[in-house]
Amino acid sequence: MFLFFADEGTPKLTRREVLSDLSGGFCRNWGLAVAIVNDVMYVVGQDGGLFPGDHNASNHYLMTLDLSSSILDLSDGSNYKLSPIDSSVPNVKNQALWPNLENSTLYMYGGRFAANTSTDNGPWTYTIKDDSWQLQPITVKPTRLVYGAYTEATDIQAAYWVGGLQSRDTTTTIEDSTNIFAKGMIQLNTTTGEYTLLDAPFTPVQEGSLSYLPYGEMGILVFIGGEVPSDWNAVDPTMTPVIYDIAAAKWYNQTTAGTATSRTQFCASVQHDASSSSYQIYVIGGADYNTQDTTTDINYLSIPSFKWFSARPLQQARMSLTCATYGRQVFGIGGRLAWANGFEAGCYDMPAFIYDAGNGTAGSIFDRSLSPYVLPSSTSRDINESPYPSLWADPALKSLFATTTNSTNNRTDSTSVGDSSSTSAKKAAIGGGVAGGVVGAALIISLLWYVTSRRQQAEPEQTQSDHEWHHATKAPVINELSAGELRPELDSQTRAELQAGERFELDTGRGV
Repeated sequence: MFLFFADEGTPKLTRREVLSDLSGGFCRNWGLAVAIVNDVMYVVGQDGGLFPGDHNASNHYLMTLDLSSSILDLSDGSNYKLSPIDSSVPNVKNQALWPNLENSTLYMYGGRFAANTSTDNGPWTYTIKDDSWQLQPITVKPTRLVYGAYTEATDIQAAYWVGGLQSRDTTTTIEDSTNIFAKGMIQLNTTTGEYTLLDAPFTPVQEGSLSYLPYGEMGILVFIGGEVPSDWNAVDPTMTPVIYDIAAAKWYNQTTAGTATSRTQFCASVQHDASSSSYQIYVIGGADYNTQDTTTDINYLSIPSFKWFSARPLQQARMSLTCATYGRQVFGIGGRLAWANGFEAGCYDMPAFIYDAGNGTAGSIFDRSLSPYVLPSSTSRDINESPYPSLWADPALKSLFATTTNSTNNRTDSTSVGDSSSTSAKKAAIGGGVAGGVVGAALIISLLWYVTSRRQQAEPEQTQSDHEWHHATKAPVINELSAGELRPELDSQTRAELQAGERFELDTGRGV
């Protein structure tokens, strides 16, 4: 790339180099998408704006990190390999990156444009063997969304995205500050590449976490935290989990014990403790929505006891980061040190750090030889004394935990995907072509209406309190809709529209 610089009134042509690694240093990047496949970490959403030697935000990079070595120093910039992505591929941030069953292809969905917004042509795929990008050849494309929560469920060959919004940073059809909030959940069949819309019986959400756990016939999804923009811009103050039973297509709102720091723009990681047959959802970093203060706090929700516990905090607060899990080691990738754009967002040495969920320490050394995750002794005693909550949201939810799938692989969730060591005997659960009761590609036409077509202009209505919808809510797959038809409202939860001027605008800094 060539740029002009003024030199005593005379334009001078200067060449900007395309970088091959981060040996020259690093400052920050956030809103990154991550997948770990065959002991290689793939990261998209990196631009050259804050890379020494580049400083051009229009340069779009795929970053890889080889995890096959027994020891890897994350503070060494030469370990972060960079390859330019063709300009035809959307240069976006805050997207999802999901591997297929064979670990040969990565699906890239969603995100906001890091540079000028362009036409939404649909999701893209990356073929690992050929190092090539392709617009995904699907009949009907899902609307591009941003700030949703997502996860993968490799056990059943599926990936999920819930919530988020459409704005002028995602599509050229919106030219003002209007945000159109999604009111559903997308399911991707990672074998066929088909997208399906599922219902989500709660108000629009953004910036929370979504985790997959192998309970019940096909597993469950757990949504935690984030922001509820239709409820006066509020953050869920209790971090109350919302549970989705994939096989039954039902949602539950389950109360918890213990306390957790309310937060947004954090990341999550799932850890499995074999001795207690429990799973822990770690929530790492983030910020308080009201004060905009970043946090070092780390909490974890133990399931099926549904109790919150505290872990040792980070040494440095980080928000807008992405998590990727490798055994008990959690990569924290990208992010900001403060809720700001530009210089005030802070700089840090390299894109990734390691949080060891086994001993609660953070550092820069990845060690493949570490033993499996084990619960802290105090937590183990607590959940052994009371392994289940005193009150279940529904008897059907309780019954899920009597039919647990034997899967011990710790996996990556929320704003990250893909544990490279993940294997399962349930690989055919969705891959046969039946997903959530939907047969055939025609039903994904409903994705065109995943985002409500009317602008957010009405005053927020009063939403139901938690105890009013602890019961199970059936979440049917939405069938085809005609061109003028809106998706039906659910009776189980009052919908609240939001005026465009009432919502705090999330950061839209370009390439910083």
